[in-house]
Amino acid sequence: MASRRRRAPSAGDLLAWLLLGLPALLALAGPLMAGPEGPPPGALTPPSRPPGPGHPLGTDVLDRDVLSLVLRGGLTVLGGALGALLLCYVLAVPLGLLAAGARRLLDETMMRSLDLLLALPGLMLLLALAATGRRGWLWLVVVAAVLQLPSVARLVRAAALAPGCRTVVEALRMQGRGWAYIHLRHLTRELAGPLATDAGTRFSGVLYLLASANFLGLGLPSSAPDWSVLIERNSDALFTQPAAVLVPAGLLMSLCVGGNLCVDRALARRRAAA
Repeated sequence: MASRRRRAPSAGDLLAWLLLGLPALLALAGPLMAGPEGPPPGALTPPSRPPGPGHPLGTDVLDRDVLSLVLRGGLTVLGGALGALLLCYVLAVPLGLLAAGARRLLDETMMRSLDLLLALPGLMLLLALAATGRRGWLWLVVVAAVLQLPSVARLVRAAALAPGCRTVVEALRMQGRGWAYIHLRHLTRELAGPLATDAGTRFSGVLYLLASANFLGLGLPSSAPDWSVLIERNSDALFTQPAAVLVPAGLLMSLCVGGNLCVDRALARRRAAA
């Protein structure tokens, strides 16, 4: 049987990858290309200067080069979102599989315990941690991961309890396969598709939470080059030096929209191939 010809990427596919790829590339390669942030020692220049020679995007309220800040600031954004998702799935997948294969009492105990996390507002939790001095990139990643834990564990449990999966599980049990083989090998492989789809859509929510926390001053220090911190730090100079606000805001929006579009396009191709 002749194999199907691979469909050429459409304009929508190219737009989705462009929106996602540009900020991702800047986040990964930007620190290698960034120049010095601050003004030369002894320089007496006003802050929030518009674009000009030596400063293609102008300077911020601390008289730092905006282009250098933008090139350095994406790594904490992308790394924080991906780190939170990775930590969340590392914790949630075993919990969901354990709940699916456990007795009803243990299953109910685990799920009701995770439900308690659903009642915690994310920003309020970060505010409480910041008030006790627990702030920073690592705290943001841990809190974002914990807040996503209940919904991901529920997704894994529901998928593992689906009739199709349970039929295969019972067949494997009759063959003498152990719990580890069934849940950590077979079911994990079967859940790869739903988890990948969920991660694509959940990425935007985690990115929004981290950006909101940094914008409100609950995470990284105000001198950090993070894109969301730059927006908050330079918001008062929006009309005098708009590039210091609009450029990082545009990159954040492009990263979020591009991620959603890539997931939508991948799902559309999957439905068309089915």
